[in-house]
Amino acid sequence: MHTSIAPSRREREIQYKRGEILSAAQKVFAEKGYSQATLEEIAQEAEFGKGTLYNYFPEGKQEILLAIFECLYDQLCDLIESTFDSQKNAPFKQQLHSFFEQTFSFFFEKLNLFVILIREAHRIGASDDPRSRDFFTQQRNRSLDALSKPVQRAIDNGEITCSSSTFLAHLILVNVNGCQMNACKLWSEPKSQVPQTPLEMADFLTQLIYHGVATSNATASK
Repeated sequence: MHTSIAPSRREREIQYKRGEILSAAQKVFAEKGYSQATLEEIAQEAEFGKGTLYNYFPEGKQEILLAIFECLYDQLCDLIESTFDSQKNAPFKQQLHSFFEQTFSFFFEKLNLFVILIREAHRIGASDDPRSRDFFTQQRNRSLDALSKPVQRAIDNGEITCSSSTFLAHLILVNVNGCQMNACKLWSEPKSQVPQTPLEMADFLTQLIYHGVATSNATASK
C-alpha cells in the first residue's frame, strides 16, 4: 500500500513563500502590466524583502512569470481530470460542456491577468530563447495528454467518432484558447456579436465541436 509522505516544515515554508510571491505577482501584473511591474512592487505586495524573491526565483521577473504559467497549467490539468472523472457516467457532450463552462468561468474571474499573460505568451513564443519556447511546448503537451484520456474514453465508448484522441483534444484546446483571445480583444463589443459569458461560450464551443460552424454561429447570434 502506497503511503504519501507529508511535507517537512521546510518544504511547507518553501511552498508557502513561493505561493505568496506568485499570488502577489499575479496581482501586480494584472494591475500594472508585465513590462511595467517591478520586483520591488511584487516584494512589497507579498510583504517580503526583494532578496527573498531572488532566493526563490534567481532569474527574476521572467522566472516568476513562467512559474505563474506553470501554476495555471497545473490548474487546467486538475480541472480536466476532476471534471471528466466526476461526470464519468454522464454523456461526453455534457462533460465537455461542463469543462468549457468551468474553464471560462475561471478565465473571466482573472480576465485582467489573462489579457497580460496572453500577450506575454506570444512575446516569449516569438523570442529567440529556446528554453522558454520549450517550456510552453511542455506545458501544452501535458494539458493535451490530460484531455486526450477522456476523449479516448468517449471514442472507446462509441460516443464520438474520431481516429485520433490527441487530434480532437488539440482541436478542443485550440478553440478554448481562441475564444479566450477573442474575449480579450472584443470584450467591449455588443453582446449579440460575441459570446461573453461562460455559459454562452460553453454553448458555442460545444455546438462547434459537435455540429460545426453553421450551427454554432446560429447559436451565438441568438
